[in-house]
Amino acid sequence: MKSEPSYWLAFLNHPYNIGLMTGMFGAGVLASYPFGMDGLILTFLAFLAVEVIGLATVPALPSFRAAVNKEAERREVRETSARLLAEINQHGGSPHVRSYERMASRVESLYRIAADASTALSERDVAQLETLTLDYLRQCLSDSVLKGQDDEGVADSLKRQIRGLDQRIERGGLDADEKAQLTRARAEFEEALGRQGRMASRRSALDAALVSIPLRMEEVYQMVLTAPSSRDLSQLLEESMSKLRIAEQVQSMDVDALLAADQRERSAVVTPLPVGQAQRRASGTRE
Repeated sequence: MKSEPSYWLAFLNHPYNIGLMTGMFGAGVLASYPFGMDGLILTFLAFLAVEVIGLATVPALPSFRAAVNKEAERREVRETSARLLAEINQHGGSPHVRSYERMASRVESLYRIAADASTALSERDVAQLETLTLDYLRQCLSDSVLKGQDDEGVADSLKRQIRGLDQRIERGGLDADEKAQLTRARAEFEEALGRQGRMASRRSALDAALVSIPLRMEEVYQMVLTAPSSRDLSQLLEESMSKLRIAEQVQSMDVDALLAADQRERSAVVTPLPVGQAQRRASGTRE
């Protein structure tokens, strides 16, 4: 659960309050020349009274809380995007980061358009696009995790292992324990090969989404630029964003689950005994 921002702290750190603090300090210094320390103390007491009244009223205002919540959400988006970009770089980068940067610049532009009272675009609409843009960056991380793997090499290695086990079993001369061991090894290789194929399919689907989503985002942006005051803009945006959500939901993969799946794939390839070792162990058992 997200923690609620501190509205008191937001009030104290607000630029207006800091400006008031600076102004009152300057006024106190000026008042100290004709009135001495009394003028400085009176100015300080006046500032303290204003602060107490402000703390008692401003943080409770719905408009102030909405502004603080909005800023907290934007800050969280920035922090999350910075973390994801750092992780992408750790995994060797992704060529689709440029598309994300373009999408992020479009979102900033749409926020500026939404601030214009004459437009039908709302900040809530832009916030949804910003969330989708952040989801796209998570997919870029998935791409960076997956791109360094040699799917064909792993699949060919698994197939060779399976063929070697089939040949050994067909030659016969094995007792029940030896045959069961080789059969289990073959089943594990088959399972690993199936998982490898599914991972390859996911990568292909992910590549398609990473190409198509920025194009849909650009369509939305151009639509807003063409008719920012259209009465039907909200409905058109909702339809476009629904398509974007569907595209992302179809291809979305939790990054932690993806990393775990990747580790399982590697473990599955290493865990079974190689054909030669399995054969040597079987021969050693016979001796």
